[in-house]
Amino acid sequence: MPRNLRFESPDPGVIAAEPHDGGRAAPAGAARVLDAVARHAAYRSECVGLVPTENLLSPLARSVLGSDLSHRYLFQNPQWRYVGGKHLSEVEAAAQEIASELFGARHVNVRPLSGENCTNIVIHAVLERGGTFYHLDMHDGGHFAAHSVAGRLTDRRRRLPYDADDATIDLEGCARAFAAEPPDVIYLDASMVLFPHPLAALRELAGPDAIIVYDASQVLGLIAGGAFQDPLREGADILSGSTHKSLPGPQKGVIMTNRDDVAARVEATIFPGHVSNFHLHHVAALAITLAEAQAYGRDYARQTLANAHALGSELGRLGLRVQGGARVTASHQVWLDVAPHATSDAAVDRLHEANLIANVNLIPSLRAKGLRLGTPEVTRLGMREGEMRELASLVHATLTGTLPVERVRERVTAIARRFREVHYCAPAPALA
Repeated sequence: MPRNLRFESPDPGVIAAEPHDGGRAAPAGAARVLDAVARHAAYRSECVGLVPTENLLSPLARSVLGSDLSHRYLFQNPQWRYVGGKHLSEVEAAAQEIASELFGARHVNVRPLSGENCTNIVIHAVLERGGTFYHLDMHDGGHFAAHSVAGRLTDRRRRLPYDADDATIDLEGCARAFAAEPPDVIYLDASMVLFPHPLAALRELAGPDAIIVYDASQVLGLIAGGAFQDPLREGADILSGSTHKSLPGPQKGVIMTNRDDVAARVEATIFPGHVSNFHLHHVAALAITLAEAQAYGRDYARQTLANAHALGSELGRLGLRVQGGARVTASHQVWLDVAPHATSDAAVDRLHEANLIANVNLIPSLRAKGLRLGTPEVTRLGMREGEMRELASLVHATLTGTLPVERVRERVTAIARRFREVHYCAPAPALA
């Protein structure tokens, strides 16, 4: 059984202090912010989150975000040396070492501040000016940042061939494209991902000299749990991405490689110009998240996938247009065509009114907008296949209007109140 820890407010690690102004009320601006935060927390406590890009930190990881680390700097290079305290380098070293063990990477850089920061660093590190850069088009599920960043360095940006019907890379199309114009860099930047990339076949087609970057922002937690694919073993030169989606860590980024030359290029690129102070409190939270992934990540990843498949399968059984064919999904995402019932924007607004939090995206198989649902957050709260079928019925009822939205909201709130504990994380005694 996964270990779990009940999260209570106020956050662990927060220390109350006497006011220095004789006890007067907080400034109006601060009171306004605190009120907005409190109202948001109350609202979300009655919602069920089905956004695949959001997750929940463990209480232990969350406890370090407000620690003294949030006040400190740490960076060392030939031009600058700013150590800030004798224990700080150990935080970075621990995060690197745990990630190295978890992902099988000899070089780990935990300094990027976000997934998009990773995109900027990696592309500037590996793409020579004028080089040929292949990536996924936005209509094929690619992220918007890669095309823009690569455009600073080259005009030879090429769409990576994609089979929209199968929701995967088109290898025959790649063979033709690479024969005509060999790639220097292949950037796999999938925001919309149902199935693993055919990395080994892509490496064979691209040849040994092309650099393949696997942006795992969406699936890093599934990879950590051994439930998706192993990019660095299958042909990728770089594994990078944000750390707060299927991996339930802080909002940060990581870059990993087994190539000494690539690691050196990343290190030379990241400072100066992209990152100086790399937010040690987030590094500490990431290190704790990675350590928890070592202990509990396999169970979490497998349940995340099982929940996504159960959610998608039940939505399809109820008559909604689930994408992905008979396989439905092999990731944490479920894609839904809502066109028969409403526009995508109207559908997501209707779900939000029922306290079901989802988001709208371009769906590759539709070449149009639809709903992208995900299971990381609900899995983190301990929900399983039975709850996924219940949630599917509530999504269906909301979109089809078979139940009043008020009735759906009542049922969603009841579910949210039943599942308040963060699972797959350190037990309570660890907080001591």
